[in-house]
Amino acid sequence: MGEYITTYTGQHFEPTNPNPELIRIEDIAHALSMICRGNGHVKTFWSVGQHCICCAREAAARGLPNQMVLACLLHDASECYMSDVPAPFKKELPEYREQEEHLLGIIYEKFLGSDLTEEEQKELKEIDHAMLWYDLEYLLGETQYGEIPELHIELDYEVRPFSEVEEAYLALYEKYSGETPRKIVYLEDIANAFDGCMDGWVQFLNTQTAEIVNLSEDPYMSCEEDQELWEEIEESDDYVRLPDQYELHEKRIMEHFAYEIGNDRVSEILLNALRKRHPYRAFKDKINELGISQLYYDYRGQAYLDKAEEWCRENFVVYRRKL
Repeated sequence: MGEYITTYTGQHFEPTNPNPELIRIEDIAHALSMICRGNGHVKTFWSVGQHCICCAREAAARGLPNQMVLACLLHDASECYMSDVPAPFKKELPEYREQEEHLLGIIYEKFLGSDLTEEEQKELKEIDHAMLWYDLEYLLGETQYGEIPELHIELDYEVRPFSEVEEAYLALYEKYSGETPRKIVYLEDIANAFDGCMDGWVQFLNTQTAEIVNLSEDPYMSCEEDQELWEEIEESDDYVRLPDQYELHEKRIMEHFAYEIGNDRVSEILLNALRKRHPYRAFKDKINELGISQLYYDYRGQAYLDKAEEWCRENFVVYRRKL
């Protein structure tokens, strides 16, 4: 087993050696929407994501700055990578607490620009503890004594779909940060782009919108709209160039298929085809003759998916597979 966890967007993240570049708000929103509060010991499902949303809404209702609203939204974000540990047990794990505080500090610095001040920590804990009072009262049926914490929002413990909570979390992040979370890129779309790339054309992925655009490398074939897009790509950090035909090494995929076909005679026929003057054409003629063309294209499709995943990781692109 590796030293990392694989996140929802496909990042290989090491919780004990956190790389800020791999921390994604999309991963946080998704994971927290699916992690249950109270270690699961609740009457109805109530996610850490819902708790964080309520804390953020309460901060906003109190008129606190956007920075504090976001801090409340993110205050349990370390659980996205380290899961939750019940408080009585956590007290016996000083190293865990140190790692958790370190990771949370990195998360604050990434999304807020700095760690929280003592005053901000105090405000956050006040809101967090108020929410805990109501969680214990309504989710666990554990009678709380003392003064009832005053809230500026109405709590609704209705069970909601994971996706709805995830969307609400991201919407709050966008509202108070001014940043639009990146669209999820599907590996299948990248692989299809690999399959459709042509000589003389170049493809770019817009990492913000997940749109893939095709442009001719020949300026004489570029219309005014394409020329404007070229200018936008050159001036923006949102576009990443996809591999071209030569970088995809389809001939190597053909060779691997020939070696792995499991039939020595067929393997020899295919390898001989790849030694001809026009190897691509010869190979494809042979797989058609042998009736194994679909087998090859399925094999190539999986190879392109693997290459798409590798490319996304190398370029820090948020991705996942289609369900």
